[in-house]
Amino acid sequence: MDTAQGADPSDPGDKDGDLQVLLQELCQLQAKQRKLKRAVQRHKVFEDYLMKVLKKIPKGISLLEEPESALVEAMVRHYGRLLMASQEARKCLDTFSQMNQSLLQSLEFLEEGHRTLVPSLKIQLCQLQKKCHSTQWQRLKHSISYQKDVVLAAAPDLLDYLQLTVDNMARQCSRAAHRVPESLGLFSKLDWIKEFMLDKMEMVRTNSQLTEPRECWAADSAKDPEPRSFPKPCRSFPKMQDPSPSTPRTPVPGAQASEFSDQFNLA
Repeated sequence: MDTAQGADPSDPGDKDGDLQVLLQELCQLQAKQRKLKRAVQRHKVFEDYLMKVLKKIPKGISLLEEPESALVEAMVRHYGRLLMASQEARKCLDTFSQMNQSLLQSLEFLEEGHRTLVPSLKIQLCQLQKKCHSTQWQRLKHSISYQKDVVLAAAPDLLDYLQLTVDNMARQCSRAAHRVPESLGLFSKLDWIKEFMLDKMEMVRTNSQLTEPRECWAADSAKDPEPRSFPKPCRSFPKMQDPSPSTPRTPVPGAQASEFSDQFNLA
């Protein structure tokens, strides 16, 4: 025991142990330092913000007369009011969000109803259009049938009236011969009337030329040394042309043509 107590305190083994302990403590201290640096870095933003707030706080009295605790209390009260305002704004925002959600749900319901309603409305519209078209078509058919009935009912009377008119005109054209061409067809009678009117116009023109004043005759003879050729007094009633395939007609006999020429001469 005396040997153990009398050992040298500067033993290398003890120094190594102490060195290891110190190294461990140093590592722990360095780890704490890094942790503190990270914490300081993390709270640096709040520190800067608080410094800016302190600069913005109005200074009614000097810092020497007002203790620092009073400034801190004023700042705490100010931020308490800001916190309450923030909470109220958050409540309003939550209420507005709920209202927005309810409106969105109602809009979705309306869109769903619209999507289900449009096809049924289209079907009803198509049915109404078909019904309208069928009604218009029925009205048009009734109108066409009515007009057709009216035309068919009035056609015989109109044809009879035209036939009677043509017969009367043909009878007047053949009155001098005291003979009505009843045996002729409608188109033959029309040709008869046309020839009669042409002959009548030629007779009027011939009479007007024959009754001109003598001075005009003398002036014409002085200008024209050749003898004046008088127009024919009247042309004989021409024979009926051969009927065409489309308009069958009966030819006028020669005796009827002579009767017409006698009528014109009497006129």
